Amino acid sequence: MSQTMNTAERTTVTSSPVPGPMALPLIGGLLQLRGDPLARVVELRARHGGFMKLGPLGRRDLFLVTEPTAIRHVLSENHKNYRKGQNAKALAPILGSGSLLLEGEQWRRRRRLIQPAFHKQHVAALGNAFVDETDAMLERWRAKSGSALDARLEMLGLTMRLTLRNMFRATPSTLEPLIAAWNTLYEELTASRRLARLPSWVPTKQRARVQASLATIDRILAELIAERTRTDDGSLLATLIRARGENDEPSLTGRELRDEVMTIFVGGYETSSNALAFTVALLAAHADIAARYRAEVDRVLGGRIPTAADLEALPLGRAILQEAMRMFPPSWMITREAIADDVVAGFAVPAGSQLLISSYGVHHAPELWSEPRRFDPDRFLADAQPPKFSFMPFGGGPRVCLGEQYAMTEMQLALARLAQRVTLRPAGSGRIEAEAHIGLRPRNPLRVIPEWRDSTKEAP
Repeated sequence: MSQTMNTAERTTVTSSPVPGPMALPLIGGLLQLRGDPLARVVELRARHGGFMKLGPLGRRDLFLVTEPTAIRHVLSENHKNYRKGQNAKALAPILGSGSLLLEGEQWRRRRRLIQPAFHKQHVAALGNAFVDETDAMLERWRAKSGSALDARLEMLGLTMRLTLRNMFRATPSTLEPLIAAWNTLYEELTASRRLARLPSWVPTKQRARVQASLATIDRILAELIAERTRTDDGSLLATLIRARGENDEPSLTGRELRDEVMTIFVGGYETSSNALAFTVALLAAHADIAARYRAEVDRVLGGRIPTAADLEALPLGRAILQEAMRMFPPSWMITREAIADDVVAGFAVPAGSQLLISSYGVHHAPELWSEPRRFDPDRFLADAQPPKFSFMPFGGGPRVCLGEQYAMTEMQLALARLAQRVTLRPAGSGRIEAEAHIGLRPRNPLRVIPEWRDSTKEAP
């Protein structure tokens, strides 16, 4: 385990140069992660430690941070000195003034307004929806009995239906244009980051597709907001429309609602699906762990439908998800920009510096996690837990992901229902690997074959 630095060590600047690789001028920092960024992060950490300077990014310095104590300083102890980095700003054309991109008092006000929608009791009330949609997916699987399925596509469909149901009380078929528009924007950002690079006046086919998708999103969300303003249907959108802050301050404006809904949609749709997909594939590949989990589910539930109240009694299920997210964190990189000069890990960080905080890097640090490439959920069942900020699938500090409770409840209930009804085995011998996009996605299709369990074990 890494040792915790005291305050004096954090604020005293060492005379040694910042560790890091040799870099070319101007954009040499970014070139350090070319090729396979995930492998490069692990390799660079092994060579240079958990805090390094990758090189220049224009007139600024670019740092890579994979040390828990340094991450804690940036995300928690001195978080007011840091704002979202340049990479996050690439999402501004899509998310606008969503809370992901807000700073300072604007962010704090928005957080207070939307937090009640993600309260533990509100999320628990959605438990039936999580199970119902999982059952609907399983019935579609039954119709294809014996066929191999792509776990990522299946989990993407599941989380998409859940997000639409809980956010809008709508079915996927009624919002197909919205889904298609978001996929266009996401693929464009993932493929080339053109939105971050090209000015809005450049006339390209890609720009035209992006603008058309944004117009579609604006139109559909405006219609949904108008409908839910008239009628409270209990959806997340209706809750946000009626949100009030301290002293009954005004609710979100129409534009703020649009941006916040899009922010939540993006987070709930993509990240949970990839986390679930990796988890399903890992369970299919580790029959012994999957058997232990099925035994836990059978013992606790006795065949009845799982609810949020059962999750505390299913610790192995939570540990399995945590270990999958340790190996394959859905958000593999967080970016920050220093507002003023700072000292991190004993090294000077000038104002304007860009910091890449890699959860993937810290999750694969061998001094923090024995055999980090090995799938071992028992890590999270042990009495001794790793230091804070050595496990951060949802970020950390005051800006930790607001949807953590929703995502964990959604994923644990879906996983429990899967364990009740099917046994999964891998189709073929493909390796479970990830590649870095805006989030972390499977490099190859995660193909699994479901085998139906004895139906007598399931109560009506």
